[in-house]
Amino acid sequence: HISGTHPHDYLEDTKCVGLSWDDGTNHDFVDYYHPDYGYLRSLTSVLVSSTLYLRQKSNRAPTVPEPRATSFVIVSPHARDELDRACIAGRTQWREDWWLPAATQGVLEIANHSWDHLHPALTTVRHSESRRGNFAAVRNEADADLQILDAQAYLSQRLGHFTSPLFAYPYGHANDYLVQEYFPKHTATFLGAFTTDGDFATDQSNRWRIPRFACGEHWTSRAELGQLLQRH
Repeated sequence: HISGTHPHDYLEDTKCVGLSWDDGTNHDFVDYYHPDYGYLRSLTSVLVSSTLYLRQKSNRAPTVPEPRATSFVIVSPHARDELDRACIAGRTQWREDWWLPAATQGVLEIANHSWDHLHPALTTVRHSESRRGNFAAVRNEADADLQILDAQAYLSQRLGHFTSPLFAYPYGHANDYLVQEYFPKHTATFLGAFTTDGDFATDQSNRWRIPRFACGEHWTSRAELGQLLQRH
């Protein structure tokens, strides 16, 4: 995503690589010490240093852009607190105090990954039927507002004009209601929504169902990623 532009403005004649990370733990932006593995660099730190390396080694160094990626964050403070304890050993590594510094530095965009992900590890979720583990179960306006618009409003409170207009479906799960009815009514708030459908995004992609390739699902090694990128 390039802020302030429409996808059609840069996808038609240009091949780009977009990087995004889902769920939004501190590890996206903050270096940290792991009791078993020692000092670990954040994904943002690796991204910045890799870009500097490319500029030093590439004959086309001036064309290597500023690094920019998107962290699609689970927005609910309660959900993140509960998931921190249930999923990553309760080390308070799912905070939000890094969101604004990340956004203002212009390296990492903070974007909407729903209110609570309908995560199965949560004791309660915002859904009329308490459905978990399948975001395609969001099939009406009330449930969509709870999961999507409320999350965007919270991000706006925290980030102001740095709030991203992007959304990523939890689990990559989209459905016809969200793609064809809900998001088209909210073009003033959102620019696009991403799945994990495992395909290349083009200027022909539905802006409310933009595909992504997911690590672990579509590639598991640097060699596989390289082969994937060479396909297009």
